[in-house]
Parts: sequence; structure tokens; C-alpha cells
Amino acid sequence: MSSTTKPDFEELRALRNASVRAQLDELAKKLDIEKPELVWHSFDFDACYCACPTGPCEHNFKGWRAFAHGGGGETVCERCGMGAMYHSLRIAE
Repeated sequence: MSSTTKPDFEELRALRNASVRAQLDELAKKLDIEKPELVWHSFDFDACYCACPTGPCEHNFKGWRAFAHGGGGETVCERCGMGAMYHSLRIAE
């Protein structure tokens, strides 16, 4: 893929989601439970695809969210709402 070709994020999300589903099914089988429903519901299957720092990233940090208590706000992804600072700290680990 050239640097000018936009990644197919829909396909990348589908592949990621299939992998997560397979891992959850394997976990359920190991634990001898039907489905780990709590885990299924805590994973956002529509979340932006992000393979930072080296892979493609779907986030679009052009949104803004004011802090609930006032005193400013933060830049957020327009698509999923993830804060830009959280994203930066997460990939720095």
C-alpha cells in the first residue's frame, strides 16, 4: 500500500473484531461459560481502528469536548470521541 492510498478501515475493523470475537469465544470455552457477555458488551466493536504508532490510524482529532467542571476542554476524535491525550499516552506505553 502506498503512502497515498487510504487504508480500508472498514475491513481492518472487521478483521480486528473477528479476532476479538475468536479470543472471547476461546476464553468462554476455557472458563466453561456460555459467553462472557460482560466482556462482549464492554468492547466497542465500532471503535476506530488504530495500529499506532507504526500502523494506520482512523482517529480524526478535530473535535472538541469541554470539561464538565469547566476550565477548558480537550481535543477529541470526531468519529469515536477518544481524547487526543489519552491516545498519545496509550501508544507511548
